[in-house]
Amino acid sequence: MKIKKRICLIAIILMMTALLIPAVCKNEIVKAAEQTGDWRCTELDDGTVRIYNYVGSETEVIIPAEINGKRVTVIGYGVFADRTNLTSIEIPEGVTSIEARAFSGCTGLTSIKIPTTVMSIGEWAFADCSGLTSIKIPSGLTIINDYTFNYCAGLISIEIPTGVTSIGKAAFTGCTSLTSVKIPASVTKIGAYAFRSCSSLTNVKIPTSVTNIGEEAFSDCSSLTSIKIPTSVTKIGAGAFSMCRGLTSIEIPTSVTSIGDSAFSWCTSLTSIEIPTSVTSIGDSAFYRCTSLT
Repeated sequence: MKIKKRICLIAIILMMTALLIPAVCKNEIVKAAEQTGDWRCTELDDGTVRIYNYVGSETEVIIPAEINGKRVTVIGYGVFADRTNLTSIEIPEGVTSIEARAFSGCTGLTSIKIPTTVMSIGEWAFADCSGLTSIKIPSGLTIINDYTFNYCAGLISIEIPTGVTSIGKAAFTGCTSLTSVKIPASVTKIGAYAFRSCSSLTNVKIPTSVTNIGEEAFSDCSSLTSIKIPTSVTKIGAGAFSMCRGLTSIEIPTSVTSIGDSAFSWCTSLTSIEIPTSVTSIGDSAFYRCTSLT
């Protein structure tokens, strides 16, 4: 009987402990959260703050350098996402990270100032910002993440700084107003779909540092007329230049050993191409519907 009573007592204590733990955690979260005016933030381990929400309605926003005396270093996930009335934003020096989707869907955004202190920009951070015509990527960035500027249809020019080593998947897909892009010599990888459907792109220079051109990296770039693949490239990915209907000439270097499926399919203006003896593999439909080839 005594044993049963002890078991019941232990069970009650455990239940009370389980109920108390979430309450304590909840209090800690509330204590960590801060707010000043229109800004909501949380303190990070290093004593700086991460903005996680903006409750204001201004169309021109200047993000504060400090909140409650603590330096702002992170613009959080989706803070300004889908605010179509936002026209300009200024990010202060000291911010080091812009998280995923921070400004995605801000279709009215025409001006943004990103400080040189920013070291990372998350996926989809500026996706669908169709009103942006130009943007200067900070020099401290080493990777342009997947989908970062996806469908920024108004983007005319982009400056990729020296130091960037990788252009992520679909990073500039659907940037239909982009006319030229200069890829620095630090870039070694151009990801799949990176510049897909950049229909106004007439000129692109691929540096000799690039070893891999990803799947459909330049597909549907219908205004491209010529392209020179550098001697550093060993593989041309599947569909890499498919549907580049304006492409009349292409130079494939002797370093290339593999041409992927549909790599040049539907390049209807391509009149001639020389495939070097180094190429040991040509994928299915690599030159499908290249109707001008003789």
